[in-house]
Amino acid sequence: MRGTPFGFTDAAALSNGDMVFSAVAEDTEDAFHDGPCVGAGIGIINDRGRLLSFDRIEGTHKVEGIHARLKGEVLELLLVTDADSREVPATLFSACISR
Repeated sequence: MRGTPFGFTDAAALSNGDMVFSAVAEDTEDAFHDGPCVGAGIGIINDRGRLLSFDRIEGTHKVEGIHARLKGEVLELLLVTDADSREVPATLFSACISR
């Protein structure tokens, strides 16, 4: 995202041994101080640490929580955002991905 790296924000283990993770790109000078979110994505890593997929999320939702469940060939996700502001409530998104 314009040279801004993605950093892990959360992960969830799946019953098949894979791990689903969320990552965001924040425009900040260091990992401790929050900055504006310039991108987010969801990825899957297998049980050997190989990246299977990483897909960008539309918009600039700062996803900092993830729950994942594999039902057959469908990956069900719950995603929670954090706007880094007490005035902006967290948002809960759901998504289903066919694998």
